[in-house]
Amino acid sequence: MPKADVDLGYAIGLKPEEAIAYFESKGYATGFNWHDIEARAHATSFTVAGVLKQDVLEDIHKSLREHIVNGGTLRDFERQITPTLIRKGWLADRTRLVADDDGVLEGKQLTPRRLRTIFETNMQAAYGAGRYAEQMANAEFRPIWERVAVMDMHTRPLHARLNGFTARYDDPVWQFMYPPDGYHCRCRIRARTQADADRMGIEVKSWEQDIVTVQQAWGPKETRDVKALRFNGELYTPDAGFGHNPGQGWLSSLGQRLMDKSATTTPRIASQAIHETLSEPAVLDAVSDDVRRWVDTVSVRQKTRGDLRRVGGIQPELLNRLEERGVNGAITLSIHEEDVRLAPGPMWSELPVLLRQPAGVWLDDDALVWLLSGQNGTRAVRGVQSDDGWRLSLVNAGATVTPGDVLSERAAQLLELKS
Repeated sequence: MPKADVDLGYAIGLKPEEAIAYFESKGYATGFNWHDIEARAHATSFTVAGVLKQDVLEDIHKSLREHIVNGGTLRDFERQITPTLIRKGWLADRTRLVADDDGVLEGKQLTPRRLRTIFETNMQAAYGAGRYAEQMANAEFRPIWERVAVMDMHTRPLHARLNGFTARYDDPVWQFMYPPDGYHCRCRIRARTQADADRMGIEVKSWEQDIVTVQQAWGPKETRDVKALRFNGELYTPDAGFGHNPGQGWLSSLGQRLMDKSATTTPRIASQAIHETLSEPAVLDAVSDDVRRWVDTVSVRQKTRGDLRRVGGIQPELLNRLEERGVNGAITLSIHEEDVRLAPGPMWSELPVLLRQPAGVWLDDDALVWLLSGQNGTRAVRGVQSDDGWRLSLVNAGATVTPGDVLSERAAQLLELKS
């Protein structure tokens, strides 16, 4: 932890040790539009809109890390990274981004404005995570958190009106309103003691009843449910792709939020990203724990909310077999609250692990069937395709089965049985 007198402000030139250590722990998330860069991925993986190739990401990652360590300026960052992007063929002399082999990026470009967004977003997320860790460690002594905006001509009016917004550190509002919660957001959190709040007459209330779920535009012709706050007659919603505390749950978010990307990302990119992310044991464990907690919650919930959880993705090898048969579309594997409530049990939370090494996968008419072998015998999961991937349900309520129990004569095996 940094010393108590260390200023973890949002000036680009500062060098807090926690932010550096945090930045070093980041991985990569790939996407080519703002709506591809999902929520917690801003805080938990190094993200760059408009850039897909790993060698370019590596160059930007290395350059940005050097600037966090050395306190470089935005101008230095631009001068160093622009020639690299041109040399790699991503930023042409006519500001035209060279397409990859599929041609999917033709006509895109990295402008100085996008470079500024790349730099500021990642710097702010790094500082936000470092500051959150420091304030949580001291929450027993400074439990009152106050939102502070930079009150100048560049601050958005709604962010300015939230200046002075106060809540306890454990109020659920901070799950989506801990800054940065938007592009170019320079807000920060000031932690106060209860004595400070009493002396200054600061009213501290619970905001839980003022948190609502709303539909937010999320890419072309798509909306998603996000959290919003009713505040002084207005509805405050973080920018699309933010909406999550930069310091919370980074491991499970690497799974959940990256898996969400399949809705707006090329299936092959999404498949590889999910496969690589869940190959990390710590991330897979965190995702499984998150799914288990969610299953426990929805199993006893009085009213259905229509929630879902991602539990994996169509793996690259299986994606090849599906494409050979003309089956295309989003590759995310999801479980829905309604299905969990119909067949409650522990198998749901085992799916992130079991789906990575199935005993076999079949295409049965329009459905996919996974046979999953474990300590409790062979069980089966059936997937039905939808616009945002495959919706999974347990066959025989998760009880043991044989292939003959669940497959029709028309079923075609896509993956070989594994011994």
